[in-house]
Amino acid sequence: MKTQIIQLEPHDDTISVRDKMGWSQTGRVVLVWPARGRLLDRRLDLVLLLRHSQSLGAQIALVTNDREVRFQAKSLGIPVYRTIRKAQRARWRRPGRTAFQSQDQHTEWQDRLDRIQEILANPIHRDRGDRQLSQPIRIGLFALAVLAVLSIAAVLVPSAEITIQPAVKQQELTLTVQASDSLDKINLSGELPVRWKNTIVEGRGSLLTTGSINVPTDYAAGEVIFQNLTDKPVLVPKGTIVSTADFSRRYKTQNDARVPGGSGMQAEASIQALEPGPISNVSTDRIKAIEGDLGVLLTVNNASAVTGGSLSASPAPTEGDRQQLKEELIANLTDNAQQEIADSLDPRDYLLTETPELVSDISESYSPAEYQPASELSLILRLEFRSPYVSAQDQDTFASAVLEANLPPDYSPVPGTMEVIQLTSPEFKDGTTTDWRTQLIQDIQSKPSANQIINLSRGRSPQDASQMVMDNFALTSAPQIITTPSWWPVMPLIPIRIDVITISAVQAANTPIQFVE
Repeated sequence: MKTQIIQLEPHDDTISVRDKMGWSQTGRVVLVWPARGRLLDRRLDLVLLLRHSQSLGAQIALVTNDREVRFQAKSLGIPVYRTIRKAQRARWRRPGRTAFQSQDQHTEWQDRLDRIQEILANPIHRDRGDRQLSQPIRIGLFALAVLAVLSIAAVLVPSAEITIQPAVKQQELTLTVQASDSLDKINLSGELPVRWKNTIVEGRGSLLTTGSINVPTDYAAGEVIFQNLTDKPVLVPKGTIVSTADFSRRYKTQNDARVPGGSGMQAEASIQALEPGPISNVSTDRIKAIEGDLGVLLTVNNASAVTGGSLSASPAPTEGDRQQLKEELIANLTDNAQQEIADSLDPRDYLLTETPELVSDISESYSPAEYQPASELSLILRLEFRSPYVSAQDQDTFASAVLEANLPPDYSPVPGTMEVIQLTSPEFKDGTTTDWRTQLIQDIQSKPSANQIINLSRGRSPQDASQMVMDNFALTSAPQIITTPSWWPVMPLIPIRIDVITISAVQAANTPIQFVE
């Protein structure tokens, strides 16, 4: 038997579906509901479609997942399937006639269906059989509606804001502490790690010398004789260098000398030592050598002693001068290093010694060098220093932990108010310090519970709520309560309609901060 498949659209109604079934000549019709949308889910719709299919002499089956449609269809005996394929393969069961047991019933149902179709097709002409409610009932219903609206408004509309200023007091502790170079972190028993700050400084100093030394001042002078070894004349120019046989003393001629040609011919020239002082004084017959090419043409000799070289006293630095200058410069550089270290540290870092420790001499340079004459001695010195200290961060960590451990119940620290005061000074030696006294101070404020404040305030008048909060919590002053609308007589009943604002007494600006529990 052939089966007609009719795909329904979301906008279809019983009339349009009947039109689609009207031309069918098959014995079975499958009505397929769309995947989305609700249509024809009333029992009446299915009764009309079933009646129309019976008038055509055909069976109908439905393919739908709509629970309401499936329920109504099964109650009318209409087969229902999940898929089109199952509907085509299945053997349909004809619906019983329990709904149409007699001709009279059939006529009655037909009249009812015709009347329903007329109403659906022409809703403007429906009979208006609605009864009018009596005036007292209508007034009562209206009053109930007004009361319901007011009840909802009383719960949802009003809101309130409670502004509190917690009480503030000072927490103070005095304890003994010690610092050690062997620690890496703080110990809550009162031990703090020693930190080191290094710096390199450089400076120059000078002073007048107090010693003296003899220095060569005058040059030795004399005469030498040049003798020709050839038969030609030889010119000995001014500045020719002659020396002793071992070349330890050297001299230069002060004038030109012309030696006549012929072996043994002689000429005389004046000489002066190149090096001042007595070292250049020599006896006769000591000068024997001529530097340069003339040495193969001539010989030289001093027939008389060369004299006149002498010494004279001159200012010079002593070892004491050098030591004194270095000590003075180290003292100045120590002060400079102390200032540089202090400037580089946090103002709250605590130096354990007043004077920095000298780590090393990086470089030193004296002028003049040792054993040289000079009326002034200067020194350039480059040094490395270091100082032990307790860092502000370690102090804050220690103070915060100790104060937190001794914090009274229901109080919290006021940020930015903690202070560490050193009451005595320690002595630092061999990497550790002696004990010293320190004082830890901070402001603390009460910490009221927002939930408790809200629970105490719900449903009370603002005056009663303010007094109740003041009696149960440590506050600086009575809380400020603002209701919205302002004329509302009581606090809201719903907790989320009440906000608690906390203002710190030490805040510079009165910026409200919502207290979060």
